[in-house]
Amino acid sequence: MNAVEIITLILKISIFLTALGYGLKTTAEDAFYLFRNPGLLLRSILAMNIIMPVVAILMALLFNLPPLVKVALLAISVSPLAPLFPKKTSKAGGRQGYALGLMLVASMFCILLIPVTLEILARIFKVPVEVNSKALIITALVSVIIPLISGIAAQHFAPAFADKISNPVSRIALILLIVSALPVLVKMFPAIVHLAGNGTALAIAGFVILGVCVGHFLGNTAEKDDRSVLALATASRHPAIAISVASANMPDHHLVPAAILLYLLINAIVTLPYLKWLQKNKPE
Repeated sequence: MNAVEIITLILKISIFLTALGYGLKTTAEDAFYLFRNPGLLLRSILAMNIIMPVVAILMALLFNLPPLVKVALLAISVSPLAPLFPKKTSKAGGRQGYALGLMLVASMFCILLIPVTLEILARIFKVPVEVNSKALIITALVSVIIPLISGIAAQHFAPAFADKISNPVSRIALILLIVSALPVLVKMFPAIVHLAGNGTALAIAGFVILGVCVGHFLGNTAEKDDRSVLALATASRHPAIAISVASANMPDHHLVPAAILLYLLINAIVTLPYLKWLQKNKPE
């Protein structure tokens, strides 16, 4: 194995352990919170899987964006949530059960919705759109669905064991994430800076802001915690799946990973004021 393959493997292990760590701390009741609230489930799917792809399509049609930016936005809009998402919602005081349930549901739905959405995009733009369904399913299963369900099952059948190992698993995941992500970020930083200067940063920032607004508006008005979770979820996506979808449609473009990494950085910056506002207005 070369250095790139080793770093990639470490990153995949860290993502797996991150989702497993959340599952180990989650009861089955919390995990199925979203399924007990069908209205919220439908609004969540509407915000994430219908409105945001439409936003990405409109941005691609109405603005003179580089092809890479258009493909990156469309790939981001159809991707599910990343395993790091629940940590962000906990800072906002969001309901952990909703965040985890949303991550699980989004990952399951993406297997069906991404091919359908991409077929619609192909008809709109009148160009062939590619998707590696096998790679998509494997990524969703390995990075979210399997570790999360495994952790929830462990919490249900062996709660003492799950409680004992949850924190060590989460700490190991964080260490591996830092070890694997830093070299990638350093290597891609010049490309990220290059992209930020050609309008990509502005387009991505607009996409994230609209996502936060859409999610906040469609969140359960009776539960402010749910509003913050859906707002952050609508603006957040799984980088590995976004890269997979974008790369399948621009296989010769070496800046695809840089565009998705730029999205992650901008997302963190743009959502920071929203998080600060939520913390400031959190009930005592």
